[in-house]
Amino acid sequence: MVYLGYSATAYEKHGNVTEGDTMYGWRAQIGFIVPSNNTVIEPELYNAVPEGVSYHFTKVTFSGPRDGRNMDTGEGVEVLKRGGMDVIVYACMATSFVDAGLWEKETTEKTGIPSFTATSAVKEALRAVDAHTVSLVCHYPRDRFDMVKKSFKEDGFDVVSIESAEESDQKNVNRISTEEIYRLARKSDTKDTDAVCLLATDLRSFPILEALEDDLGKPVISTNQAILWKALNFAGIPAEVPGYGLLLSGEIPEPATDD
Repeated sequence: MVYLGYSATAYEKHGNVTEGDTMYGWRAQIGFIVPSNNTVIEPELYNAVPEGVSYHFTKVTFSGPRDGRNMDTGEGVEVLKRGGMDVIVYACMATSFVDAGLWEKETTEKTGIPSFTATSAVKEALRAVDAHTVSLVCHYPRDRFDMVKKSFKEDGFDVVSIESAEESDQKNVNRISTEEIYRLARKSDTKDTDAVCLLATDLRSFPILEALEDDLGKPVISTNQAILWKALNFAGIPAEVPGYGLLLSGEIPEPATDD
């Protein structure tokens, strides 16, 4: 199925745009399903909005343990479908490590709207920068490390190290400072690491992406950065948002798609 260029139909759907037209999202409307505790992804993405693109968020509450599987009951998808989105993103890393492809397939078939998860965005971004060995930075407790490593290994990545703030209280993840994230990223890096990856949509990353890449001399991929990159490409819009690392510089190829 070809997703790229979807926004060409979105362009037709929204009609010709003229100077002074007040419609938001005339190039693309991107919908996000976000955990209710998340307070980071919205402000980060609002600082990186291409002209003619609009973001639309719906929050979901998780009542069970986060075992790596999607926990949206379908309500979030239905809300975004009714809003006429051009792309739907399940923007939670912790609950998309397992069976991400299944959710994407079922959601896309059900809605007719290109859909993807945070986990698939991160992995595609790593492939796009030609990373095979990765160092991970996260906030997860150590008992989740094996699940995270397994998820990356199943998609062909060798996790050479993991550094974590080990913050299990979801309400406190957004309070982890960018200085601490920076230090964890530096600590995680090894000579065998192709790219450093910052996991979680509620982990602040945008303010330090370029400094980290400059200091490490290698690509740094964050979850929110990868989500934006893939969403724009799915919408047929060049991912050229300077100031947020190599991935959004416009120098990285579009993610591969199936015919």
